[in-house]
Amino acid sequence: MFILKSKTQLEKAIAKAKKVRCAVKFRSFGNYSVKGTTGFYTVICRKDAHGNRIVECECKGGSRGLPCYHAVSALSLHIALARQRQAAIV
Repeated sequence: MFILKSKTQLEKAIAKAKKVRCAVKFRSFGNYSVKGTTGFYTVICRKDAHGNRIVECECKGGSRGLPCYHAVSALSLHIALARQRQAAIV
């Protein structure tokens, strides 16, 4: 899980995600498999009991609470799917 400490952290993760263009595989809503440089990582996007949006990645950086490019890549797909689900409800 990462906690955003600065806008710069997120900007760096986004820039690397754009550069690497890693593959994101949909497993289920909120559960994604992302190909990194050394294998696949699981990324979970969810809300906690207080309604806070949480993104968790099992890579080294994500495990230390840093926003990684795997999480950012999965998050972009998650947001798109959430918008589709929201539009289908309305």
